[in-house]
Amino acid sequence: MRWFIRRVTRKGKGSIQYEEEIHFGETLTIGRAANQAIFVNDLRAALEHATVTTLGGGRHCVESLVAAGLRIDGRFEQNAVVGSGHTIEIGNVRITLIDPPPDFEAAVEVGLVDKAEVAAREQSEALPQSLAETGLSKRRWAWTLLLATLFFGLLLPIVAHYVGTFRSLVKETPAVGLNIWDSGPLASAHHTMANDCQSCHGEPFNVVRDDKCLACHAGTAAHADPVKFPLPEIAESRCAHCHRDHNGDDGLVRSDQILCSDCHRNLSERVAGKTEVGDVGDFGTHHPDFKVLLPAWDEQGKFAPTRVSMEKSPLTETSGLKFPHATHLDPKGLKTAEGQRTLTCADCHRSEPGGALLAPIDFEQHCQRCHKLDFDLRMPDRQVPHGKVAEIQYQLAEYYSRVALEGGYDDIQAPVFVRERRRPGQAAATQEETRQALQWAREQTLRMTDDLFGKRTCTICHEVSKDPAATQSGWRVAPVRVSGVWFEKARFTHARHATMECADCHVAAQSMSSADLLIPPIGAVGTRSAKPPYACRDCHGGEKAARQLGSTCIDCHGFHQAEMPLHPGVTAK
Repeated sequence: MRWFIRRVTRKGKGSIQYEEEIHFGETLTIGRAANQAIFVNDLRAALEHATVTTLGGGRHCVESLVAAGLRIDGRFEQNAVVGSGHTIEIGNVRITLIDPPPDFEAAVEVGLVDKAEVAAREQSEALPQSLAETGLSKRRWAWTLLLATLFFGLLLPIVAHYVGTFRSLVKETPAVGLNIWDSGPLASAHHTMANDCQSCHGEPFNVVRDDKCLACHAGTAAHADPVKFPLPEIAESRCAHCHRDHNGDDGLVRSDQILCSDCHRNLSERVAGKTEVGDVGDFGTHHPDFKVLLPAWDEQGKFAPTRVSMEKSPLTETSGLKFPHATHLDPKGLKTAEGQRTLTCADCHRSEPGGALLAPIDFEQHCQRCHKLDFDLRMPDRQVPHGKVAEIQYQLAEYYSRVALEGGYDDIQAPVFVRERRRPGQAAATQEETRQALQWAREQTLRMTDDLFGKRTCTICHEVSKDPAATQSGWRVAPVRVSGVWFEKARFTHARHATMECADCHVAAQSMSSADLLIPPIGAVGTRSAKPPYACRDCHGGEKAARQLGSTCIDCHGFHQAEMPLHPGVTAK
């Protein structure tokens, strides 16, 4: 089939030029590509934008090949069936379907859309750009909104306050009445003051002042020594800067990271190096190594734990104990008096109520089941107490004195009087026999004391030394001193890590010495361990961490940590 294509070009002074050509085929292609039957020189047209297919009987199927569509008779369409006289517009080109001349089956006329027509169309289709174009007055709307605000926000609440019947009518209406003045529910700690606004605000429409807070919280500690660190950010800040009420269950304390990092990011520069606290900006990328409390003693022998940076790894903990975790956690189990027994961390380490700290280890509860304190093979069920050297020696002396005087003790090295069993009616012991028996009891007590403390039992777990000046027996047991709280300036709770296994963080199964510090480090920046043991940064990142648990400063640190109160001289009610 043959298409008749007439191109119309408008020249200056109203002259028109025509160009005619013939296209063979069932379909007429339209687009910006060079192989299209009708070339559209406009960037708004696709390379292959549309097709026109003749259906016979003067009807044609117009179909868009792009999602943008094309304008058919002034309306954007994806496809349509049209006849002669209908127009197709793509960009600045208009194609009109016309009646074909003789010897042709279809015909179109191609021309450019007039610029004045395009401008008029764009103006008619443009949306209003200002309030005036909509026919509305700014002043009229401003007054309407002002009057509505005064009516619903002021007049109705005042009427509801003084008129009881009207108050009950609008009480449950959220947009009117007294509820419109409600700033939100108080925190649970302040719920008893919900109906007494003056207890915190004082005068109506005043912000909460510090003296109102200190009326109840007079003992609150300051953040830092105001004399040593006279920073305006601390001196001029209000309680309400950090504590925002009327947030309901969301709490009173701000949790955003900038609350702390705005000062601590360059703290050493702000205080001219007068602090031991390192600069901190973000837990994931800008945080120094942890500092832990390790057992230590001063010159007078008083227990005085010291803070040491974990950067100085490996650290050792001098606790006075000899305890190999690896031996006790052997998966093959331990041979005990009750048979083979396999221990886990939970057999000895239990959380205190609340889960913040671990409960202390107790010998009678955790150790004595496997570590018997028996001392005499003839009395395997008799044990000495787990306590001071003098107490143990006193009980040994009491036991052997009774045995010596009662007799019947089967020991070839003991005097005859001690070995002989007493019979009813037998003559009382002579003074010499009593003296020999008690002398043996004293010697046996010393021998057994040396055996317990110097060769077995006590020396297995404790640091024991020979010191004649320490006790009557000459033995000294180093006191057991563990920090209990390793992070003095931070808080950590095992309860929030209950989903983790102990071995995920602590390498106890490889530790052969109680001096090993089994606290996980902070970890490197930007790395993640593929398997345990994990460091803190393997799970925790900064506030805006993408693939880690977002952690801010107050998740681990408190604000009120100084030794002096926030405002000295203020007393609570």
